[in-house]
Amino acid sequence: MGLRINTNVQSLQAQNNLKKTTSTLNQSLTRLSTGLRINTGSDDVVGLARSESLRAQIRGIDVALNNISAGQSTLGVAEGYLSQLTDIAQQMRETAVQAADSTISSADRTSLTDKFSSLLSEYNRLADGANFNGVNLLDGTFVNKNLQVGADQGEQISISITDARSTTIGKVAIYTSQTFTAVSANTAGSASTSFTDPGAGLSFTVGTQTYTVGSSEYTSDGVSTVEASESAISYVNAINSVSGETGVTATVLANVVTIDYSGGTVGLSAGQAFILNGVTIKDTASTLDVTIGDDDDMSTLVSLINDQSALTGVTATIDTDSDDLVLTATDGRNIHIRTTANAVNSSGYGSFGITGASGNSQATFRGTFTVQAEEAFTLNDGTTGNQVAGASTASVTIDSTTSLNNANLGTSANAASAITILDNVISQLQSRRADVGSTSNRLDIAQTELQSRQENLSSAESVIRDADIAAETARLTQNQILQQAGVTVLAQANASPQIALTLLQNI
Repeated sequence: MGLRINTNVQSLQAQNNLKKTTSTLNQSLTRLSTGLRINTGSDDVVGLARSESLRAQIRGIDVALNNISAGQSTLGVAEGYLSQLTDIAQQMRETAVQAADSTISSADRTSLTDKFSSLLSEYNRLADGANFNGVNLLDGTFVNKNLQVGADQGEQISISITDARSTTIGKVAIYTSQTFTAVSANTAGSASTSFTDPGAGLSFTVGTQTYTVGSSEYTSDGVSTVEASESAISYVNAINSVSGETGVTATVLANVVTIDYSGGTVGLSAGQAFILNGVTIKDTASTLDVTIGDDDDMSTLVSLINDQSALTGVTATIDTDSDDLVLTATDGRNIHIRTTANAVNSSGYGSFGITGASGNSQATFRGTFTVQAEEAFTLNDGTTGNQVAGASTASVTIDSTTSLNNANLGTSANAASAITILDNVISQLQSRRADVGSTSNRLDIAQTELQSRQENLSSAESVIRDADIAAETARLTQNQILQQAGVTVLAQANASPQIALTLLQNI
């Protein structure tokens, strides 16, 4: 290679390498001083885009976590108010129980009424004034409030708190079923006519949602001796099995059967057996000749029935006004009556209230139940038998008279009604508290998920953007040495043209 003076190629090469080393050294110093691997777009174009996207997610999650904390605070305040309202409602109920006693003096009733009014005023003050950060909570306006619980669009939880004011709380849509009685002249021990077909079931329409109580929910009530899966108890159990979805609940009422006195033509002849819920009350050997109008003989039969009440679940009384026989199953079970074939006396009785009874006759009397919900609903009977309120469909609307502000203790009867109202109030307050609690639990889950997601996203973003200090320190040391070597080499390269002077000195 020739010796040149005008162009020092070695020096140029040394300068270029020194520039590269210095640039890399400066990059390492920047990364070590900032802790970041990517400080500008030129450091890693793709990495920077991915990192910024992850950062947007992480920062969005930070805000969402703050939103959740605010939502939890809101629900906590609402729970506090609802707890206080529940305590007040409990005190009001205690006062109503006291006032339901008809033996208290007028002065005591006035005192209880004043106390009740004072508690109602405090209830109204809390329910009307309940708010968080200026937002009303219990007046029915806190409905479908969307809480942003994530960094992206659509990550929301809707929060609602049902109206708890005294003008609304306690209202129910309530339906009392007809007495499900299948009275028929079945003979020779055949089963009595079924009053409905559980296979068709019942359905509820609450708002826009329809719920069906299918045949699998109709099971034996455990106490009825005949058609135990078609009793009022069975229906109530079936309805309540889906109450968590429907919001519709049912309650069994006592099954009361009245055997009418029709001019002395209804009763049992001597030698006829009378079987109640599978238990023989009067056997064929008895000489008791019973007509409904014969108080002496009926009193004897009543005693016989009541002696077996532990087995039958049925008690008997005589209606003093009409001389009718009244059978009562307080638990709502079916009351099944059977009379054996025997001589029907000349008066024509022997059926004991069972239509067309000549021969072995039996009938099943089914009880009643109530169905209620906080909103209007439609109860549909899936059969053609029209067992629902005498029609295939019963539309049940809200009874506005059952709200808390309508409760009063002016009379013992009013106080008794107030107890029922307050039972509904307490139940509905607990439902609202349960809704608040379940929403709070949902926010807890969302918060835990966000924290986990934030941790994972931060880890991913760190891998992309943060500097590896150990690696950068090693790189810094390497580049510092290269820089020192480059300076030395550049000095040598700059000095190399001086060799040409040696040749020129010999000319």
